[in-house]
Amino acid sequence: MDIPALDRVECAILHDQFNPLDGGVIFEAVKEFSSHLGYASEVQLIASSTSKDIHVNAGGHRVLISQNDEPLGLAGFRTALTTPYTGLVLPNAQDIVRRHKANTFVTIAKGMLDVQLFSEELRKLGDEFVDSLAAESSFDSLGEADRARFFCYWLSKLIIRNNPASAVHWCVSDNLVPQSFFESAGEAGDLALLNIRPILTSSAGRFGEDLPLGMIVSGSQWVIGKVIEFQEARVPLPWMMEVVLGFINLCQVRGSILPHNNSFSDESNAWAVAVYHEKLEGHDSWEKVRLVVVNAPQFGIHGEVTAQRSYTYKNADDVRKRAEEERTEVAAANDPQPYDRRPETVPEAGSSPSGMQTEAAVANDPHREIKITQQKQDMNALRDFAIRSSTSDTPATKSASRGLLSRARGLFSNRR
Repeated sequence: MDIPALDRVECAILHDQFNPLDGGVIFEAVKEFSSHLGYASEVQLIASSTSKDIHVNAGGHRVLISQNDEPLGLAGFRTALTTPYTGLVLPNAQDIVRRHKANTFVTIAKGMLDVQLFSEELRKLGDEFVDSLAAESSFDSLGEADRARFFCYWLSKLIIRNNPASAVHWCVSDNLVPQSFFESAGEAGDLALLNIRPILTSSAGRFGEDLPLGMIVSGSQWVIGKVIEFQEARVPLPWMMEVVLGFINLCQVRGSILPHNNSFSDESNAWAVAVYHEKLEGHDSWEKVRLVVVNAPQFGIHGEVTAQRSYTYKNADDVRKRAEEERTEVAAANDPQPYDRRPETVPEAGSSPSGMQTEAAVANDPHREIKITQQKQDMNALRDFAIRSSTSDTPATKSASRGLLSRARGLFSNRR
């Protein structure tokens, strides 16, 4: 899957005391992880390395581990500290940030030149060259980004085992979490809970039981290629997170985003959520995927989705094959700028999903047959596939949505 350019993956580890890990231990770990991830079997120290700061060239990637005997400034945590979600997973976040005494910064970047450090004078001499170099120095596919994220995660866990973290800032999603959350989030070989952070919204002006809740999913553009927005609904946060994680898993197993005007559900058809692709205000080259609850009787939301087709997925390859059969739809869903070229009108926020059109509108829709053919994706079958494969050790099934949902429930119910 293609994603917007991601120039680096970084993790800031906050410590209450300075206890640096031996540089030789770090270098050997970088060498081992680099070989395991396919970067390079041999790595070279960069001249900027010291006994505690290990900077490595791993197959044309910069791997930087800097252990610092000083706190990080508050400015880098400003957005993380002001979101209600951080208060849920790390209630004393502000105190932790203020009191930490040391930090470790782990960076994984592509290429050996840091374009961000280019001077303004150098940029004036050749903007096109610098822009081209920046493009070549960015992760632009899900596979590339995931490898870098795992590299960063494993190195961060190595540091934490030597010097416990008072908090961990997973910079790519602006997630500020306790060490327990950080370690648990990657136990099943999937970093989805770290790679996204919900920015919660409510038209009620406050959060509480039975109040409308919505979210913008920060970091989702780098896990499926587009920003996810969950339209406000009177549903609980854990359930909303489960649906988002299930949707992300569906897209990643497919190798493509669920197409515009589709819907998905769970294995019992107990709820249904519609999917729309829309422009993202302020970003000419990015789109968002808006999720809308169509039917969730358990929360008092009643609606009907029509033209839903069931298909049985036998394995992960079958999921990908089905997505390939929808290649026209998939191309539109994953094109970075398909909005202006899409023939049908995208419904406004709050309008009825496609399954709730009037009979006359459906009958007169010139694209009716195409839409019926395109309505192939059915979450029932995907969940059935995930359940059947949940005991398998294959990489594709380790990230099955069932495991993600269980971990999400556990992390939200046992946060500390």
